[in-house]
Order: sequence, then structure tokens, then C-alpha cells
Amino acid sequence: MARSWPPVLALAAAAAIVPQTAAAEVESAEFSPTHLQQLVGLDDFTYDSDWFPADAPVQLRLIVHAGNSVMIDMPGDGLYDWETEELTFEGEPDGGRFGVDVGFTLESMVRFDVAGLTWESDIIGPYDYAVISETEFTPYLLEGNPDRPATIDDMTDPVTLVEVPVTPDIIVASGHLDIDIYLIIEGELRGDAIEVATLDPKAQWEVIVEEGAAANLNPGLGPQPDPFSVDGVLFAELTTEPTIVLKPTLVMTILGKDYEIADIDIPVTIPAFEDTIQFSTINMAFPRPPPPPEPETTGASDSGTDSDSGTDSGTDSGTESSASGGSASDGTATASDTDTDSGGFDGVGEEGCACSAGLDDRSRRGPPLWFGLVVLIALRRRRARD
Repeated sequence: MARSWPPVLALAAAAAIVPQTAAAEVESAEFSPTHLQQLVGLDDFTYDSDWFPADAPVQLRLIVHAGNSVMIDMPGDGLYDWETEELTFEGEPDGGRFGVDVGFTLESMVRFDVAGLTWESDIIGPYDYAVISETEFTPYLLEGNPDRPATIDDMTDPVTLVEVPVTPDIIVASGHLDIDIYLIIEGELRGDAIEVATLDPKAQWEVIVEEGAAANLNPGLGPQPDPFSVDGVLFAELTTEPTIVLKPTLVMTILGKDYEIADIDIPVTIPAFEDTIQFSTINMAFPRPPPPPEPETTGASDSGTDSDSGTDSGTDSGTESSASGGSASDGTATASDTDTDSGGFDGVGEEGCACSAGLDDRSRRGPPLWFGLVVLIALRRRRARD
């Protein structure tokens, strides 16, 4: 009779044969917020120095139209772990860029009132000038980021922007105007938070405020929708304060006498900007991992069949011992075996009929052995009388 494996061993054998599901993968999607904004336009800010020095015979007037823009670039990736259902963000090392673009136009005028001679020039210029100051960092400048805040603290070298002769229509007067400029740019950028949410209308926004922290997002049962879509928004604090410094030098010769305006620094501060920047929403798509393979049910049955050596060996040994004992292959003793060879009877006796067969097997064997012995003795006595 075949022997079955206990359920626990059968399950263990199946687990050993069936391939295990591969570890869940971490999928990445680009998350590179960018921001370009004109903080102050040339039409928004005008500086007029008015005539200076006050009450001087020779005076100068400067008019500045200035503006500034900011450029922010934060390349990186969102990383979704399918096993833990967590979303983290990783910025590109030293890939971030924070720049302030300052530009202006400069106009100037000259006038004098000397010994009854008066004159006022037309507008000299305009002259255009622009400069960009920037710094690099690793996004996303959240708490814990060693590059937080990204700062710009720059002062450019002086350059000569204006260098023109001053030629009044009065023969007894002439002059020359030079204007040097340099810029002082201060700016600071720090990340506040990254807010993320699934496309489910009922989903709540999860907030990440520390660099490398994770947000738990349930991707749903799947397999649809595929890919798993998540929206992300970066918030950052931005401050800028550019200053233009003008250094004019005006030398006029009127009626053989020199008049000079020099060694004056005129700072022109563009309105400071300080506010929270909300970057555009970025959608991230994370492909779902393939489903795990179906369990190989044939592995358990094969294992049980192959490993059930007890069944085969029990059957074989039972058959062989029955054959040697004069029994049929199914272990049942027949009358002809018993009658023809007493050795066969002795063989059965050696086994003692103590085979592993149960009561059902014994019930199929027919009359007990002692019955055959009685018949044999009776036959011999009858032959002796005859």
C-alpha cells in the first residue's frame, strides 16, 4: 500500500522546487523642477539721481532702468520602492543651478552755469549692461542638505560702461564723461518641501521636508493603472537683493577753468525680492513590476512520487519474498503451492505470515494455512490405507 507524505513535508518540498518571486524593484522617474521668473522688469524700476552736486556750477544727472530675473534648475529623480511602497527623491550631485540675471540701461545728462554761460546736453546713451551671477548645489535643498541654503554673494569687477566726450555748442567749453559700474548681488535659495500625491481624487498630499525622507504612497491593487502615476511639487524660499554701483567722472573746461565731478559712488538698489516659489507640478510615472509567476503545482506531486521510495521498496520486497515462499505475487498462498512443495510451506512459516499486510490483506488470502496442513495429513493417511 502506497505511503503518503505528511502535509508539512509536502509543502516544504513544493516550496523548495517552485521558484521564489524576484525581489521588488525600485523604479525611477525624472523629477527636475525648473523656475524662471522676472522679479523686476526694466519698466518696473527707474532710478533718477536728479542733478548733482546740488548748487554746483557743473552738474550731472543719471537715469537707470533696471530689472532682474532668477533662474533655478534642480535636476534629479523620484525613486519608488515597490516593496515598501515608499517614494524618495535624489538630486543630481552638484547639478543644481541658482542664478540671478541683472540688467539695466543707463542714460546721463550734463549741464553747467558758469559766468553767465548756461548749457544742457541731450540725453547721453542709453547704455545697456547685464550680468549673471550663479551658484551650484545638489538638489533639493531641503533640511539636512549640506548645500542648504544655496547662496550668491557676488561683487563684479568694475568696468567702464560710458566713455564719451562732452562737446557743447559753446566754443569756450569742452569736457569728457566716464562712468564705471560694478554690481553687488546677494541671493539665497532654500527648499521648503516636496508635496506628492497619487492621481486618486481622494488622495491626500504627502509632505517631505527632509532631504532623503520618504513618503508612503499606496499604488493600489494593480495591475492597472500601469504605470503608477504620482504628482510632485517643490516649494522653495527665494530672496534676492541686487545693487548697481555707478562711479561717474566728469571733467569740464569752461572759459579755461577745470570743473570736476569724481570719486562719487552712487548705489542703485533694485527692489529686494523675498517670497515662496511654487514650482510647476511634475508627473512621475513608475512602471509596475511584473506579477509573480504562478506556483508550479506539478513540483509537489513529482516530489512525493519520486521520494516515496518506501512504497516501491515495500512492494518489491513483498513480491520477492512471496515468490520465494511459494505465494502468488500479491502475497496470497494457493493450495497448489502448499500441496506440491513442503519447502514452500516452510518458507511461508519462516515469514510466519507476519508480512506487513493488514487485516484486509489476510482476508483476501482465503483459508488459513493450518487448514491446508490438515488436508495434507488426511490425504497421506488415506494413501497409506490404500
